[in-house]
Amino acid sequence: MIVVIGGLGLRGSVEEPEPDGLAPAIAVAAAEAGSRVELISKAGDDPAGDAVLLALAGAGVGHVATLRDPSRFTPVRAQPDEPTDPATDEATEATATAADGTAEDPPNADLRPTLDAADVSLALRYLTDFGVLVAVHPSSELLAEAVSAAGWASARLVVVLESEGDVPDGMPADALVVAAAADDAEGVGARIGRYAAALSRGDDAAAAYRDLTAAPAV
Repeated sequence: MIVVIGGLGLRGSVEEPEPDGLAPAIAVAAAEAGSRVELISKAGDDPAGDAVLLALAGAGVGHVATLRDPSRFTPVRAQPDEPTDPATDEATEATATAADGTAEDPPNADLRPTLDAADVSLALRYLTDFGVLVAVHPSSELLAEAVSAAGWASARLVVVLESEGDVPDGMPADALVVAAAADDAEGVGARIGRYAAALSRGDDAAAAYRDLTAAPAV
């Protein structure tokens, strides 16, 4: 099993929802590659949260460890040239940026659900049989929790940073640290998902890495 940790949001409307964000994109790509995947995240207890969890389930991504926060709103982003569903207007106003944070934060950005290390620790009590753990844009505290969990589970760790930089301290020797921008869900994000699936299947790690780092076809 693959566990992906990171934020999520809704793109589109509650009638035609799509999971939005880098972590969901990685999880969906891994599921499409044939792996069992669980997403550790947090959504609001609202119609947008219901819709995005149903969309994840439809894509083969489990969300037994995705928490709901009734005091926060699930981030919503409309499709291009498409208004957001009226049922999610309140959430959209409170979280006017994309789930991946590519736009400027609105005044009510603090109303978005925030995943912290305690949430991850709680979620991992329900997910103990995983072989690959992917932490997407983690805080230092969340990263420490992921490193610890990968250790006790003897799992391969993939850490996705927002930009190129030094490898964080305390990484396992076999961990992969890769940079992927929040808005590159369909590019590097999808390849990270396939890489995680290859590791989960027991494929050759070097071959999987070559696929991850291969230049996209033009």
